[in-house]
Amino acid sequence: MVLSVRGEDGGSVYLDIEFGYVYGTCRAVMMPIEIGAVVHRPEDDSVSYVGEQFRYDIDVEIWKKVTDPCGKTTGVATTVANMGRGEYGMAYNHSFRVSDGEVPAAEETAQNAFADLRLFMESVLSAGDIPEIVVFAADMEKKAFRAAEVSLDGCMLVDLQREIRRRFGMKQVLSLDRLARLIDFRAGESTVASMHFRYPVPREYRHLLDVHRGMGDAVRTFLLAREYQERLPHLEARIRALMDTCASDG
Repeated sequence: MVLSVRGEDGGSVYLDIEFGYVYGTCRAVMMPIEIGAVVHRPEDDSVSYVGEQFRYDIDVEIWKKVTDPCGKTTGVATTVANMGRGEYGMAYNHSFRVSDGEVPAAEETAQNAFADLRLFMESVLSAGDIPEIVVFAADMEKKAFRAAEVSLDGCMLVDLQREIRRRFGMKQVLSLDRLARLIDFRAGESTVASMHFRYPVPREYRHLLDVHRGMGDAVRTFLLAREYQERLPHLEARIRALMDTCASDG
């Protein structure tokens, strides 16, 4: 198990980045639009939160996976948002295209957003000894860190989704949505909780805890990791039951 309790001065960061494709570029131009992070200090079991929205006046496509009860992707739901104007849930037209002359401006906006991401990560990593960053499904974060020229400076990047897949010998990975249900994740007025853990959330972050938001998915990843680290037999029993159900369903 690569997730472990760190030294007295070390803490782990649980991170989620949300992305959007610039609308009308045929997914050729991608940019980060939101990030959330939970910093956990094991010496006193304390948490702190930090997040940011990269607000630019440009329309982006928001692609969200749709999964079945076994965590298998069955489709994609797409909407359009403009973070700079605070507009969300706009209709998506798959045939819409921007003109060739608008693409360079879109690419410049994306570069600015990746520069913002680099500054955010530098701030997080400079706050103290961070031996590991834990994400759920690391492919997009790896691409984003390369595009933003983020240096992890020896900090290990852990993919919790793949770690769980390896630990239980699963042929397919499970979605964060499904695993969050398995650990009984819930977000209340002032706390977030799972089967065995509960943590307070400051008022300024409580409105950001929706699923598929940067902070919301960072918190779900954090609590899933806590269950995986400290209550593995309980989590294993639930995952094994799910795997048996999916196998029996064909």
